[in-house]
Amino acid sequence: MRLQVDRVFLDQPFPDALRLRVARGFYALALVLLPACLIATPWGLTPAACCTLVAALLAPDRIWRARKAAGWPVLAMLLVVLFVVAVVSFSVLVHHDTWQEAGSRGRVLMIPMAALMVLGLAPPRAALWGGAVLGLFGACIVALVQTMQHLPRADGWNNAITFADMAVLLLALVVFLRPSGRFLITVAATCAGLVAIGLSGTRGAWPAAALVVIIALFVRITSGRGHRVEAAMLVLLAVAAFAVVLPQVQQRVEALQVDMLRYAAGDPDSSSGARLELFALATGEMQARPWTGAGVGRFERVVHAAPQCQVPDPDRWCSLGHAHSDFPEWGATMGIPGLLALLALYGVPAWLFARQVLVRPFPRRSRSAALAGLAVVTTFVLCGLSQSMWAHQLSGGSFLVLVGVLLGFSLREDPAKL
Repeated sequence: MRLQVDRVFLDQPFPDALRLRVARGFYALALVLLPACLIATPWGLTPAACCTLVAALLAPDRIWRARKAAGWPVLAMLLVVLFVVAVVSFSVLVHHDTWQEAGSRGRVLMIPMAALMVLGLAPPRAALWGGAVLGLFGACIVALVQTMQHLPRADGWNNAITFADMAVLLLALVVFLRPSGRFLITVAATCAGLVAIGLSGTRGAWPAAALVVIIALFVRITSGRGHRVEAAMLVLLAVAAFAVVLPQVQQRVEALQVDMLRYAAGDPDSSSGARLELFALATGEMQARPWTGAGVGRFERVVHAAPQCQVPDPDRWCSLGHAHSDFPEWGATMGIPGLLALLALYGVPAWLFARQVLVRPFPRRSRSAALAGLAVVTTFVLCGLSQSMWAHQLSGGSFLVLVGVLLGFSLREDPAKL
C-alpha cells in the first residue's frame, strides 16, 4: 500500500510569486550545501542552516500549507519526535541536569520541519544528489592531502570516526538518488567516497559502506543486461579504489588483532578494548537503574563511578564521556524509555521508507528517494554500533535533516508517473 498524501497540493504548479521563488531557490541551495560542506569544509552544517532559515522566513505560509499534503506519515514522525523530546525532558527533570543536552536531542523536531519544507517549496531532488557528489570528491581530496601530510588517519575538521561515518551517508545519497544518465560521475564519486573512508581508518564504517555498494550492485545486476555492464564497471572501480587504501586497511586490521590480544591478556586500554569495557559499564548501569539511567548525555557519570577508573593511574578510556555505541549510550543514560525512543527514531522512518520502496517499479529503485532514506537510516544504525553518533552535533543533525528531506521527497514521488 502506498502512503496516502494529498496529491492536489503536490501536483499544482509552483506559484509565480517572487517571494516564493526566492525561498525555493534558497532551499535548493541549502540542499546543495548540506552534503557538499558537511565534511569537505570546516563549516559543516552552518551554510545549509543559514539558507534554510532564509527560505523558512520567506515562505512560512507555503510551508504551513504543506502540512495538509503531508498526511499521516509526517504526523507519525511528529509523534515520534515528541516522544523522544518527552523522554529526554523526563531524564533532565529526574536528574536535575541542565537543558543543554536535552536541547541537542531536541533537534529531532527538524525531521517533520524538513519534510514540510520539501513538500511546500518543491526543491529539485538533483540538488541534494549534486551536493553529495561534491561532498564526496571534497572529502577524498581532504583525506588525500591529510595522508600526504603524514597524518595517521584522515579526519577532516572533525574526528576520523565521524568523518568516515558521514562519508558513508553521502555515499548512500549518491548511489540511490542518482538521476538518469549520471552513471559515470556516480561511479567516480563512489570511488572517491571509498577512498576517503579507507584513509580515515575507521573500521566501524566499513560494514555500512559495503552494504551500500552491495545493494547498488544487486539493483544494477537485476535490472537488465545494460545495467550488468554498469555493475561490472562499478566492481572494477571499487576494487581499484580499495587497492589505493589497502595499506591503511591492513594497518587497521592488524591493530584490531593486537587490541583483541591485549584485551585477552587483561589489558583493555585500546580502541577495541575500551569499547568492550564501556559496553559492560552501560549494561550494568541499565540493570541498576532501568527506568532513569544516569541522565541524558551524562555517561561520564557511569565511567567515573567504575572501580577501574577510581585508581590513582586509570586507563586512558576512563576519560571518555560516551559509550561509543548508540544503544548502550541511550540505555545507560535514559534507561528503557531511552532505548524505546531510539528504536522509534530509527524504526518508524525505516518503516515509512520501506512502504514506499515496495510500490516502486524495480528498475527505478536505485533512484528512489525512499530507498535512499532507508539506506541512510540503515547506515546510521550500523555506524552507531561502534560510535555514539548522537554525541556529535554534526552526525546527529545530518541524520535528522536527511531523514526529513528524504521523507518529503519520497512523499512527492507518485508511483503512477514512474
